[in-house]
Formats: sequence, C-alpha cells, structure tokens
Amino acid sequence: MDSVWVMEAVVLWTGWQRTAWPQRDKSRLVARFGVVAAEVLLAEVLRLEADFYGSRAWAVVSDLSAMGDLAADEFRAMHPEVGEDAVQALAWCYTFDYR
Repeated sequence: MDSVWVMEAVVLWTGWQRTAWPQRDKSRLVARFGVVAAEVLLAEVLRLEADFYGSRAWAVVSDLSAMGDLAADEFRAMHPEVGEDAVQALAWCYTFDYR
C-alpha cells in the first residue's frame, strides 16, 4: 500500500483539521479510497494508532502539549517514515483521549 495513502488515511480517519475533536470514521476512508482499499488502509491506520498509543507519556507528563510532544517523539523514533500531518493527527487524538 502506498505510504502517501496511509498518511492521508490517518488524517482522514481521525478528522484532523476537519472536525472540532477526534472523530475516527471509516466512512471517510471508504468515500476517498473505495471499500476494498479502505479496509486495507484501516488495518494499517489501526496498527499505527496502536503504536502511538503504546506511549506512556500520559502517565509521566501532566501538561497536554508536553504529553503530545513526548508521545509524538517516541512515535517518530519508531516510525520515521510517517509524515508529520499523520503524527500530528495521532497526537491530537492521544491528547484528547488522555486529557
């Protein structure tokens, strides 16, 4: 699967820069990529999300911004191939969920 599509899928799925708060929605992937590709992309998006959420930044940093930065730095070290928009989208979800 094209990595550019995966990065776009992360952003679309989370609602980053489209919604007021994270709204993970597979239907945006289906609308953009079609049913078959959306299924493949969603599996990759969920894998990346799980890696991001593997961070324990929520347990060691109380400031939301610093928490997001720490989790994002850890994720970037694991996945240097992931574009910054996708990293920011996942950090947005992470800090929202652990606020």
